[in-house]
Amino acid sequence: MNYVLQVLFILVLMATGYLVRKRGLVSAVGTSEMVRILIAIIYPCLIFSSVTRLDVQELAANWIMPVMALAIAGTGLILGLISLRCMRGVDQQRASAFLFQNTINNYLFLPLPLVMLLWGSEGVALLVFASMGFELIVWTVGVFLFNRSSRLVEGIRMMFGPPLIALIVSISWVCIRDLLAPELPASGFMADLTRRVLDLFYFGTETVGKATVAVSMIVSGSRIAALDVRAAFDRHVWILSTLRLVVTPVLFILLLKLIPMSEVAYGILAVVAVMPAAVTSLVFSERFGGDSDFIATTLLITHLGAIVTIPLLLAWAL
Repeated sequence: MNYVLQVLFILVLMATGYLVRKRGLVSAVGTSEMVRILIAIIYPCLIFSSVTRLDVQELAANWIMPVMALAIAGTGLILGLISLRCMRGVDQQRASAFLFQNTINNYLFLPLPLVMLLWGSEGVALLVFASMGFELIVWTVGVFLFNRSSRLVEGIRMMFGPPLIALIVSISWVCIRDLLAPELPASGFMADLTRRVLDLFYFGTETVGKATVAVSMIVSGSRIAALDVRAAFDRHVWILSTLRLVVTPVLFILLLKLIPMSEVAYGILAVVAVMPAAVTSLVFSERFGGDSDFIATTLLITHLGAIVTIPLLLAWAL
């Protein structure tokens, strides 16, 4: 029941974005500017504040988490490619959106409260660590999917945007902190100032990062408000929704059952696998150019459908 409430909360946030767009409080330009702020500032803060909670020992002991996250994304990508081969008349923008949404799901924001409820702080740490695999895919494969016509140098430049840089800095920070263990002055003015600055920095990134979910969903709702209702009857929307909510998670969980790992790790990966399409896809579409109407429609349909599929699939998997 709790995961149903989490999905409903996401839908409420999307409805908020829908209403503010309909009432003229946010324009199309304003929506695009929110996306820029999200990618440049808010999302990187979330990455840093989440990753730096871990230590090197946790990273080493649970290496399978990001690897299996890559496997979830890989399963979706392969199924998406197979589906596109069977479909006709799909232009490049639609194909890129289709592949991105079946490759990347809502791997952190939506499962986070559920994982916290079921496995506590240990589960949250493992979820954040697993998300590194998705972050790598998002800011490599994801960028290239939306920029396949760009030159390689341009694609690499866009790939190394603030989120991927934040991920690299965060992992480096953890390694330096735990392996080199630099000693701070024990007492005195400089010691006190250094600790206060570090505490303020951690607090600031955590506070800003917490806005990621709300801003992302409001952006999605704003985009949905500009949709043509007929977009919901697009057959590609329903093909993708079926793949994302049923086919991809079922296939991955069947494979996951064959791999030895801890019960907690298995449970977290199963929860991640059944999540609906990622709001990140709309952020990418707005930022880099893509089929935003198709993406916004599938976001709505998959999140509505997830109210039914998440409880059913988790009852089977866990």
